[in-house]
Parts: sequence; C-alpha cells; structure tokens
Amino acid sequence: MLNDLAGLVERIKLLQEEVATRMDEQSNRTLFTLTLVTVLALSINIVAGFFGMNVGGIPLAENHHGFWLLVAIVASFIVLAGWWTFRRSRNL
Repeated sequence: MLNDLAGLVERIKLLQEEVATRMDEQSNRTLFTLTLVTVLALSINIVAGFFGMNVGGIPLAENHHGFWLLVAIVASFIVLAGWWTFRRSRNL
C-alpha cells in the first residue's frame, strides 16, 4: 500500500510539472502577442504625435525637410524596435 502511495505521489508531481510547463508556454505566447501589439501601437501613437505638433520650439522647424527627417528617424527607431522584438522572440 505504501509503495502504491509513493508511486501516486511521484505521478502527481510529474503531472504538476507538466501543467506548470504548459501554463508557462501559454504565458510566453500571450506576452509575445502583447509585445507585438505594443510595438504596433507605438508607431501609430508616434505618427499621431507628429501631426499634433503645432507649437514653437519643434526640432528642425526651420529646416525645409525637417518634418520628414524626424519621420525617418522615428520610422527607423520603430523598425529597429520591431526587429529587436522578433530577434529576441526567436532566441527564447
């Protein structure tokens, strides 16, 4: 009887580990999806911020191509952040 109980305890521990592993995998997938949505929302918010700039003291305001230069800088940042996110997700 004691041997049967010890075997059941071991099986329960294995099942608990398996359930914990599956929950961790699901949590990782959910966090990855949240990260992707955040990166996409970041770009939309930054573009909206560009079109909302109508006050003095804007960087490169006197430059004829200043607005597009800032858009290019931010777009490159967004591409870099997306690349970093995808590269990091493949390494996990």
